Amino acid sequence: MLKLYFIRHGETLSNTWHTLQGWSDTPLTANGIMQGKALGRGLADIPFLKAYTSTSERAYDTACYALGKRNLKPIMCRGLKEMNFGTLETKPNSFPGCETYIERVTYDWSSVGGETIDDLTNRMAHTLHEIITLNKDQHGNIMCVSHGLSILAAIRVVNESLYETLLRDETRFGNCCVTLISFENGKFKVEDVNNMTYVEKGLNNEKNYK
Repeated sequence: MLKLYFIRHGETLSNTWHTLQGWSDTPLTANGIMQGKALGRGLADIPFLKAYTSTSERAYDTACYALGKRNLKPIMCRGLKEMNFGTLETKPNSFPGCETYIERVTYDWSSVGGETIDDLTNRMAHTLHEIITLNKDQHGNIMCVSHGLSILAAIRVVNESLYETLLRDETRFGNCCVTLISFENGKFKVEDVNNMTYVEKGLNNEKNYK
């Protein structure tokens, strides 16, 4: 069995500004760095075979913090990038016709040179199978540092019903949350979604790592 630990990046400046950040990028905030380090402590007991990361700096930096003292270097993977918001990148994330979470996910970003949720889902399907193919003879855990909507799309690839529930409930993925997707006997399964307990564990154990 392979277990893919999908991790959303830590808090960024754009997150605090409430602007669209897909293929554009801003650095992690001090809080985002703290989240990444806490996640690393929370995951300290879990061995990882490899770590893949979106090519965005915010994801790469989060991966480095999450890996902690492990002798692993994050592998860049363009397929793990966030949805492309086209010419509206860096603009406010709320505007007429795109004011709710559901509207943001389902908005036709291709009309401004970006991607639709279907485009993103197809990309994540390819990325999931690519990672599995590259590690087909192994068993263990793989870290995949990505982005909120990309992780949502990965869930959609595996479980459309769960995706629809998360969308209907407007479930927003926390910074440095963990979503676990397993692969065994040719089948994917979503094991856990939006889990913040690893970060919480790391925050509680901070004194033990000083």
